[in-house]
Amino acid sequence: MLPWRFPLRRPIAPPGSSAIAPTYPFGSDYHGLRPVHHGADMENPRGTPVLAAAAGVVVFAGADQHALLGPTPNFYGQAVVLRHDFAVAGQPVLTLYGHLDTVAVQAGQTVAAGAVIGTVGSRGVAIGPHLHFEVRLGTNAYDAVQNPVLWLQPSAAGEGALAMRLTDAAGQPRHLTDIVVRGLDAGLPTLYPQTYAPAALPGDPRLHENLALGSLPAGRYEVEITCCGRLFRRQIVIQPYRLTFVRLALP
Repeated sequence: MLPWRFPLRRPIAPPGSSAIAPTYPFGSDYHGLRPVHHGADMENPRGTPVLAAAAGVVVFAGADQHALLGPTPNFYGQAVVLRHDFAVAGQPVLTLYGHLDTVAVQAGQTVAAGAVIGTVGSRGVAIGPHLHFEVRLGTNAYDAVQNPVLWLQPSAAGEGALAMRLTDAAGQPRHLTDIVVRGLDAGLPTLYPQTYAPAALPGDPRLHENLALGSLPAGRYEVEITCCGRLFRRQIVIQPYRLTFVRLALP
């Protein structure tokens, strides 16, 4: 159990939804059908206000057809990138807000936490209106991303987060491994995540995780993994505003 700083506000405020869509989480390749996902998606109607997750300076605002923010030009359609006024592990922190319908700021502008910087849209490579949200560490680069669930404040009181580093016996990360996270206390959810796909996603420099889940209601859970003809189980406890970190080495 780690005391953990969740330094970023949710970029969508009520009555909009800041829930992260579970079908295409960070690090997923959607069962081999899509590129590895470098952010988190929050599905909302077109025009929903998008807010700065922390105070900072706008380093990019507008259409990205001539700026390589993603793997190809016009990947995000319209986007805003903020450089924030704090560092983690000695590196600057940036956030990207993609597929915007409108942009309400301009490069060089200083914005406060919670300021409206644009609205939800579906421009660029997007299926339906949603906010694509990224955390970038060190530089404004597509491959410098971090899992946003380790940075965003829990969406409700009484929630925490889980990070895992799942490796083989040689210490190498296990990719696309199916995991069951089963709530043991009444009312707790059961989740079915996978570890990150094999791609150049660095993981948090403090954890080197290859799985993270945020906004988990506090309580007792069991982590279950079937591997190499064996069943591995470990019980964990999620506490409010804390990070539970699990290391597991499988054969």
